[in-house]
Amino acid sequence: MNNVLDGKHTAMMLSVVFLATFMDGVDGSIVNVALPTIGDWFGVDTATVSWVAITYMMVLAGLIVAFARIAADTGVRKVLFYGLVVFTAGSLLCGLSVSFPMLIASRAVQAVGASMMAAAGPMCCTEHLPADKLGFGMGVVTIGASVGFALGPAIGGAMLEVLDWPWIFLINIPIGAVAAPLILKAIPADSEKGGKTHMDYQGTVLLFAAIALGTFAIETLSYASMRVVAIVAAVLCLGFMAMFVHRERNTDHPLIRLSMFRRLDFSAIFVCLMLMNMTFMGMLYLIPFFGEICMGLGSLEVGAVLFISAMVTAFVSLPISKWSDRVGRKWFCVCAGLFSSAAFLVQGLLSVDLTVPIICVTMVVMGFGWAFAGGPMASRLVEHAGEEKDMAASLMNEAYYVGGAIGTALVAMLFTAFSGSDGIDIREVSVAMFDAGFAPTAVIVAAMAFLVAVMSFVVKDGKN
Repeated sequence: MNNVLDGKHTAMMLSVVFLATFMDGVDGSIVNVALPTIGDWFGVDTATVSWVAITYMMVLAGLIVAFARIAADTGVRKVLFYGLVVFTAGSLLCGLSVSFPMLIASRAVQAVGASMMAAAGPMCCTEHLPADKLGFGMGVVTIGASVGFALGPAIGGAMLEVLDWPWIFLINIPIGAVAAPLILKAIPADSEKGGKTHMDYQGTVLLFAAIALGTFAIETLSYASMRVVAIVAAVLCLGFMAMFVHRERNTDHPLIRLSMFRRLDFSAIFVCLMLMNMTFMGMLYLIPFFGEICMGLGSLEVGAVLFISAMVTAFVSLPISKWSDRVGRKWFCVCAGLFSSAAFLVQGLLSVDLTVPIICVTMVVMGFGWAFAGGPMASRLVEHAGEEKDMAASLMNEAYYVGGAIGTALVAMLFTAFSGSDGIDIREVSVAMFDAGFAPTAVIVAAMAFLVAVMSFVVKDGKN
């Protein structure tokens, strides 16, 4: 930790971090609501349109560690500011897209900026907050994303009722214009270290290639015509990952200090964070389709349903994070897995009979699950990282976005395989076909969330 701030400057800094993560949260959830509309607009199937979400998270996951290294060497303020600029420019390009390939490319640009913000935001907490306030700071990061997720579906649903889908991206432009000057004022100037960046460019390329190929392999495995390509991509993914590990072990300036993962407790918490986001982002991708196709809900109503989960997280996350600062993190993380598993299991077992009140109850439970995971689990990862707290803070977001990309791809693959909707346009998917894919997918996701509870129980709390 470098410089602990006084109360006034801490509040300003956390406000900026909140705003940056808020934008990321809005963009994630607002896109999920719009996926059925975007798929219908461009005439692509459910699995193909998932790449609007997958591309964003895949690029984020592939670059976040690299930008964390840059932020550690040059200062978090610079990376956070330019990240917001690139993110806003990417949002403009998304809104102006006239073809599906152009939209995917624009999402990649947007994700570059988001990866810069995601890398620098949590580092503000580890650099400028004392240990007994770390859970609170990480809770603010979670709250920013949660409020963004909360407002995103409502904003997106309302926009889709009266406007076209491009406006879900254009909404980021005025927010970015307001937030950019605030970053320069709120983040301490002494965080601008001005050092030379010892960037491991080869490691960055290898890691990005491994994540991209692995995500592509998972998503395309359910396509009969793409199965051989998916297997080749999976093999290449393993090859690039092996080369990345070899590179990191033999360079003076590694992108990631792999020695952190020799500690089983740290590795287990990292996997738990990744699994949590795999389950949440996977189901948040699928639920809007379920609401429109199986329940007959409109975009605004689907947005209202997703709004419930995120608002619960927004209201209870900070109190839970502060509570975990005092009494430890373990049981909060166990509860996160149990709450999430219960919600997904009910959605899967009752899929045919799901009513609006029942799905609203499951969204409340999901909200509590993520509230118990956000601050406590992220702080737990940092506490088990030893001296590498800055890197652990960025690896927290790496777990989120790798998990989000893989989770969305995995759910899309499972749904396509179980439903038999390979290559079928969204408008042609019947209720029976959708339910045949949704129910078993939700049950598998519930089992993944239950594994989080088990692993969290096994790992002991670290020292605050």
